[in-house]
Order: sequence, then C-alpha cells, then structure tokens
Amino acid sequence: MNIKSLLLGSAAALAAVSGAQAADAIVAAEPEPMEYVRVCDAFGTGYFYIPGTETCLKIGGYVRVQVDGRSDFDLTGAQGGYRTNTRGQIAVEAKNDTEFGTLASKITLRANTNVSNTYSVEVDGEDYSDSSDNNDFYLEETYLQLGGLRVGYFYNYFDNGLPGETVLSDGGPGFGGGGFGGDTLNNGIRYTYDAGSFSVYGQVDAFNSQAGWKTDNGSDDEIGVNGVITGKFGGVTVDFFAGYDFDREEAAFASTLTAAIGPGSLGVFGAYATGANRYFDFAEWTIGAEYAIKVTDKFSIAPGAQYWDNITVVNGDFEDGDAWRVGVTADYKITTNLAAKATINYTDVDSGTDSADRWDGFLRLQRSF
Repeated sequence: MNIKSLLLGSAAALAAVSGAQAADAIVAAEPEPMEYVRVCDAFGTGYFYIPGTETCLKIGGYVRVQVDGRSDFDLTGAQGGYRTNTRGQIAVEAKNDTEFGTLASKITLRANTNVSNTYSVEVDGEDYSDSSDNNDFYLEETYLQLGGLRVGYFYNYFDNGLPGETVLSDGGPGFGGGGFGGDTLNNGIRYTYDAGSFSVYGQVDAFNSQAGWKTDNGSDDEIGVNGVITGKFGGVTVDFFAGYDFDREEAAFASTLTAAIGPGSLGVFGAYATGANRYFDFAEWTIGAEYAIKVTDKFSIAPGAQYWDNITVVNGDFEDGDAWRVGVTADYKITTNLAAKATINYTDVDSGTDSADRWDGFLRLQRSF
C-alpha cells in the first residue's frame, strides 16, 4: 500500500465517523421567554401590569376589629351596652391610558360579622332606612371612569368628613346613637374638572337606586343633582356643596374648610337644608369643628364639637329642638399598615318635647394593605 492510498483511506474513515457523531447529536430546545410581573408607577404606588396587557391593577383593602359601647338613651328607650364587629374589605382598581384620558374602574366588596349601619327615619310620612351591612359580602363603591366622567355606584359629598369621629357630616347623632342624614351611596353620574388648585364637579344621583324598578307614576322622582366647587390656597382647602332633591323639592348646602394651623389641622363643617331631603335631613342647620393634633409621628388626637338646630321634622319641615355633641378621637400607628383608633363622645338631644343624653364610643384595630 502506497502513501497516497493510506491517506485517502484515513480521510474517508474520519469523514464517516464524524457523520455518525453529527447524526447522534442532541439539540436542546430554547426555553420559552418568561414574562415577569412589572411594576406600574404611572398611577401611584401599589399598581402592577396585568401580564400581556398595558392595564395596571391594584389590590387593596383592610381587616378591622371593633368594639362599640354606649349608654342608655331615654328619649327612645334604647338600651346601653356593647357590641363587637369584624369587617373585611377588598378593593380592586384597574387603570390604563387612552386617547380620551385615563380609563379607570373600581370594585369594592365588604362584609361584617355584625350589622353596623342601620337607621330608619320618616320624612313626609314615608319611612326610609338602610341596613345593608351583613355578614355576606356586598357591593360597596363600584364604578368606571373615563377622564373626568364617572358612572356607577359611589359616595357623594356627605360621606367626606373630618379626621376625628365626633363631627358627623352625614347628618346627625340620631335617636339611636348612630349617624344618619341621607343617602350617601347611590348609582350616579359625575363629571369633574380638576385644575390642581381648583376643581369643580356636577353629579346626578338616583336615590335608593338599588331598590328596584322606578315607574313613571308622577310621584316618585327619586333623582337629585348636586355640585361641589373646591379651592386650595397653600395650606387651606375650602369647598362648597349645593344639592337639590327633586322628590322632596328641597335643597341642601354645605361647606368644609381645612387648614394647617400650628401642630395640627383644623377642620370646620357646616350644612343647611331648606327642608328634610335625601342629602341632609337631621336638622335645619349644623356646624362642627375638629382639630387634629399630631403629637408624635405615630400618635395624634382630635377633639371636636358639633351643634344642630331645629331637629324636629313635621311634614318635611324643620320646627324646633336642638342637639350638641362633644368628643375626642385618638389615633396610634402601631407599625406599618397597622393602626389603632379610639373615640368617646357625649351627645345631648332636646327634641322640643323631651330631652336625653348619651355616651358612645369605640375601640378599633385595623390592618390595611
């Protein structure tokens, strides 16, 4: 065998072996790309992008444990005592940008172990009440919003309130010891114009709109219109509310002023009604004030007082009687997202024919997220 034949044979053998090894090679599949949850900071803290979309989602809520106490109330024979309640609330918000502005929606679910929001009041011979809170989850504030336009189920101005628990913006102390004063949560439509230091909104409410069909019988116009103008001037914020109840044919007016003064914040609330209506119906007028004092970074205290005049309602008209209330609320931040609140209040009611007084308060522990 010559050298040429040997070289050619070696090359052929090497090619055959290489081909066999190439045929047996294992090619690993490329891993599918992983899509991590991304933080969305376009609408504030707590939002994240829903994977595969440009919609930002936020999940929040709280767990609250509360013990309420009250003394006897001779005016109606309501007995004193205490009760306990545990509440759970979950709120889901979704937002994304569109060519028409921010598209937003909110769903709020709430449940209590104890019915905590029951009232009944008679106006113009008609009784209306609210006892929606129970131990099943039910729908709280839920709406959709595009730009400044909001439609759905949401609160009106009288649910706003001052930092403490003494001044009741939603009406009055009531003869049962709780606050009532009108429908604060209804289906409605609102448009808001916000220019930063100045904002204004107009709103149409469908009162008791969760109660069922509304028929065109000419006597049940359960519609209200209202508007709010708000201005901010440095550390001072002031607003003015006006609303009209078409069914009662009565109007309500209110204003709230808050100002940073010294070591705390002063809040003043006032309201006036031409007659009992679904925006404000406990008294012809009221005025109240609270001063929230920041003692330390974790502890604050808010004393307050409120007065109501002409609380007796006859055929929808305010006649006589008055009431006043004083109290103090303390807030303590135990740790991040865990806080305690305690309040004690004294209320004196003179209905014009009889009078009575009551002590009431609560101790609350709340974990928010």
